[in-house]
Amino acid sequence: MITRIVLPAVAVLGVLLAIHSVLPYDVSLKAGKPVFKSKSPPTSTPLQSPPEQPSRFRASIHGMGLVESQRENIPIGTPVPGLVVEVYVDGRPDYQPPHKRVGDRVAKGEPLFRIDDRDLKAELQTREAALLAAEAQLRRLVRMPRAEDVPPAEAAVEEARAKLFDSEAAFNRDAQLYERKMLAASDHDRSRYAVQAAKAALARAEADLAKLKAGAWKEDVEVQRAAVAEARSRVESVKILLERLVVRAPVAGEVLQVNVRPGQLATLSWKEPMVVIGEVQRLHVRVDVDENDLFRFREGVPAVATLKGRPEPEFPLQFVRIEPYVIPKRSLTGDNSERVDTRVLQVLYALPDSPPARVYVGQQMDVFLDVGGS
Repeated sequence: MITRIVLPAVAVLGVLLAIHSVLPYDVSLKAGKPVFKSKSPPTSTPLQSPPEQPSRFRASIHGMGLVESQRENIPIGTPVPGLVVEVYVDGRPDYQPPHKRVGDRVAKGEPLFRIDDRDLKAELQTREAALLAAEAQLRRLVRMPRAEDVPPAEAAVEEARAKLFDSEAAFNRDAQLYERKMLAASDHDRSRYAVQAAKAALARAEADLAKLKAGAWKEDVEVQRAAVAEARSRVESVKILLERLVVRAPVAGEVLQVNVRPGQLATLSWKEPMVVIGEVQRLHVRVDVDENDLFRFREGVPAVATLKGRPEPEFPLQFVRIEPYVIPKRSLTGDNSERVDTRVLQVLYALPDSPPARVYVGQQMDVFLDVGGS
């Protein structure tokens, strides 16, 4: 009986319920006749409430705001490629002083990380040795002559003078013999030329002594000074390169993000900054004003920000400046009506010194600009 009556009845009832559930209207009996009534679609509830304009504004412009540091977020890379050998700021909670962690403040010029510098240190030693050699050569030229070099030169002058006296005496004897026809003319000429050679040798020895006492030539000293300056500049250039291998904080601020680790290869082209620093003592909000609302916008209008998706609490904002260059919109909200080619004007407002709630750099906020009087 169950298989012949109950099961077919259940099947028929299930089919009727299925048809009723898919029909766009309800069927009911009235006075023995079926009545068809359209079904009303169920009310959908949004997952997140849309931003609401503050009640004290008669009209406002809504824009998405992005929280950033007071001097903007500073992404820091490396000026030269190389292997990272030491990181002075790290995201690990167990990092010990003197190293810093994410969220700590760093002073201007404080080191952040260091690139491998072994090759430059070896080159620095070579160039410092060349500088020492050039300086020693300059000192040698400046201090000329050496005290030990003068006596031999003076002795050479005395020797040349003695040879001159000897040759003159010999010439005088030969001249007397030549007048008496007791000496050949060739011997007389030889003694006469020996006197001239002795005079020339004495003149040369005296000139060498004067040159030695005069010291180095002025132009030689200047050339060597230039060589010393060149060697010193080569040393300084290597020191500058070594200094560049230690990446330092350009300004004082808080370490917001660290994306570098020891052993990582630092390159000049990077997709994400290795370290991000910002001044968070007072935060700014960068508001994107749609180009379609620019005709209503006025510089310095009051503004209020709220946390994304929450009408409370409200953050009163203080106008800072306008960046007068309309750029393509980058932060999309996901609205179906939002166009990718939308362009926006960026306006900076400052959050209060004591905000009603904690906000973080990079957080999105709903910002309303009061244009009720426009």
